Amino acid sequence: MFLYKALKEYLIYIAIERRVSAQTLRAYQGDITQFFEYIESEFSERALLENIDYLAVKSFLANLLKKGYSKNSVSRKSASLKSLFFFCKKRGFIEHNPTIGLRTPRVDKELPVFANLQAIERMMELPDMTDRKGLRDKAILELLYGTGMRLSEITGCNIGSCDFAKGIIRVLGKRSKERLLPLSGKSAQSLKLYLQDTHNLPSIACENRQLFLDFFKDNLEKSLFLGRENKRISKRTIQRIVGKYLKHAANLSKMSPHVLRHSFATHLLDAGADLRAVQELLGHVNLSTTQIYTHVTTDKLRRVYDQAHPRALDD
Repeated sequence: MFLYKALKEYLIYIAIERRVSAQTLRAYQGDITQFFEYIESEFSERALLENIDYLAVKSFLANLLKKGYSKNSVSRKSASLKSLFFFCKKRGFIEHNPTIGLRTPRVDKELPVFANLQAIERMMELPDMTDRKGLRDKAILELLYGTGMRLSEITGCNIGSCDFAKGIIRVLGKRSKERLLPLSGKSAQSLKLYLQDTHNLPSIACENRQLFLDFFKDNLEKSLFLGRENKRISKRTIQRIVGKYLKHAANLSKMSPHVLRHSFATHLLDAGADLRAVQELLGHVNLSTTQIYTHVTTDKLRRVYDQAHPRALDD
C-alpha cells in the first residue's frame, strides 16, 4: 500500500472513531508525514508501507536524536508511529508491525508548574471590577482555578453549560467526554457578575426564579465568554489574559492557563483531597497521569519535614 493512502485511512479513523481533537490530528499527521519523508529520502526502495521494517523506524528515531530533538519529542513521534502501524496491522494493510519491540528514549517527567496560594490571591485582586473586561477576566481566572478545566474546555462553554441552582458546570473534555465540575463560591459569584453585565442575567439580588430560568432557556447556545466583536472567545485571548495577571502575581517559569489547572490539583491534594476524586475532576483517564501531582506534594512534605524535625538533617 502507498504510504500516504495509509495515512489518509488512519487520520479518518482517529478523527471519526477515536474523536481526537483537531490539534491532536495535526500532530499525528505531522509526525507520520515527517517519517514518510525520511523513508522516501533515505530508503527510496522501501517507499511502500509493507516494505518498512524495524530498522527503518529505528533509523528515523536515531536520526531525530542526532539532529537534537528532545527525548519528549522523539517519544511522541514514536507513539504516533506505533499507533499508525497497529492500525495498519489490524486493518490487514501489512503483515508485520515494524514497531513491535521498539524502545524509545525514557522521558524525564517534568513536574507541573503551579502558583502558591498567596500568588493566586494576589492574581484574583488584579482585575478591575468596574470595567467590563475586568469582570470577564476575573470570571475566567476564577473558573479556571476553581474547576481545573482545560483551555479548550473553557472556550467551549456555553451559557447553557452553567447550572447555578445545582452548583455545576458541564464541560466537554478530550474525545468529547462530558463531565460535571463544581460551580460555587468565588467562581460562581464572579461568573454571575460577568453574565449580568455582558448577557443581561437578572441581578443576584433578584428573587424571581422564573427570570433566571427564562434567561438560560433563551441563551443556552450562546458562548459563555465573548471576545472581539462579541464572538466566542479564542484560546489565544484566554492565554493572554492568564499570562497578563500571572506575570504580575507570581514569578514562574510558565504563565499559561494550564498553570491554574496545575494549581487547582496541587492545592486540592495539599488540603487532603482524595487522589481519585482529583482524577475525576481533571478528566484524566489514567490515575498515573494524576499521580504526577503527588510528587509535588511529597516534595513539599519532605521540605517541611527537613525544616521541622530535629533529627531530619545532619549537623
